[in-house]
Amino acid sequence: MNAEASFSADSACGARASAMAGAFTAVPGGAEAACSNPATLTELGSPELTAVYGRLYSGLSDDSSIGQGYFGFAAPIKKYLQGNAAFSWSDTRLSEAYSESAYSLSYATSVYRGIGAGLTLKYLRRAYTSDAYTALDPVFNSGYSKGALGADLGFFYRPRTNYAFGLSFRNLNKPDLGLASSDPLPLETRAGFSYLTRSTLLDVDAAFAGPDYNLSAGVEHLFQRRFLLRMGLATGNDSRRSVNLGFGSRFGLASFDYAFSLPISGIAGTIGSHRLAFSFKFGADAALAEDLAAAADLKRAQERAVLQEEKIRVLQERLDAVVRQSVGLAQQPAAQPAAVPAQAAQPAQQPVVIIQPSQSDAKAQAEISRQIENLKLELEKSRAEMETLKARPAAAQQPKPAQQPARRTYVVKDGDTLGSIAASVYGDADRWPEIYRANSASVGRGGEVKPGQVLSLP
Repeated sequence: MNAEASFSADSACGARASAMAGAFTAVPGGAEAACSNPATLTELGSPELTAVYGRLYSGLSDDSSIGQGYFGFAAPIKKYLQGNAAFSWSDTRLSEAYSESAYSLSYATSVYRGIGAGLTLKYLRRAYTSDAYTALDPVFNSGYSKGALGADLGFFYRPRTNYAFGLSFRNLNKPDLGLASSDPLPLETRAGFSYLTRSTLLDVDAAFAGPDYNLSAGVEHLFQRRFLLRMGLATGNDSRRSVNLGFGSRFGLASFDYAFSLPISGIAGTIGSHRLAFSFKFGADAALAEDLAAAADLKRAQERAVLQEEKIRVLQERLDAVVRQSVGLAQQPAAQPAAVPAQAAQPAQQPVVIIQPSQSDAKAQAEISRQIENLKLELEKSRAEMETLKARPAAAQQPKPAQQPARRTYVVKDGDTLGSIAASVYGDADRWPEIYRANSASVGRGGEVKPGQVLSLP
């Protein structure tokens, strides 16, 4: 197996990405984006800070203590420059013998028809500790550390709100970190695809660096609006495989994430790696997101219940019409002669005809009855969901506009899409991601807008 620095061997800096086996190229990573794909910063909606501590490959037989630290801060900088930026620092250290550090500055912006591009400039440093063994090694005659500048380039494209594509190139200039001889980091190409539903995120990545390749897949599931479960699998050449698990929780503007990674081949004698992360979001947009999401959920449940009630009414009317037509009493008057003597005239009795329902009418009645019963069950579920949502704190149901800064709004009309709204408001349909990011909680992960919905305009 080729021996490489973790600069190129591990692109997962945060606990969230690690739990998904590093399959993060097409996932908006916020403050973690510098380690995966800087272009995903284009979907950053508010300032975000992330701090991570990791204990890697614990339990090795030589008692090696490998620690990892990461700090990242990302924020929109539209006041000064169209786009978003991030700063990050990472450090991986083997006891007191060896360390790798990276300082990164990233910038991302939309470049063409919803395609975002991002660039990361970084300073990489590799350092060894002087001891009785290294003092005799000629490799260290010129020093015990080496630093170099590197650059990463990424692209991110979301053609629809529920799926996206990512492409990144790490170590574009192949920075040389060799001491006594040349030792350039290989160029790594990584491509990914993500699929997003209201509660589940799936990402698949493929990475290539020199003769090595790595395939990874990760999934993240949100439940009860605050908790997340994650899982990832990774495989590569030289029998490198790992299984990854993790969970996270959100409490207002803060979130906590944990990841566990266990090599199942390629590395032996370890009980796995652990990462713990803390993140915090700033700004009114972040504070309002959860309240808007809760209010949107209640509104959707109410609209669904009204629609189900209307469907039941229409089907019941149709069933009544079929019953009246197929089963009942029908009177057919007998034909009267043209002229009848008055003394012979007798009240004519109209015959009664009983019409039995045909086989096709019986099937129609049964099918309509079945649909009505199914709709009644769905209606009960919708009403139960509404009661649950109403039981939440009032602040989660209806955000208080008076406590929020004044914002421009747009009322969705029939036939509107995010693209058409962007074209109407900004004169540029390609700016729809800005509206999506500002309203991602209220429009849901599917991104669908409905007539009458109120959107915030950034």
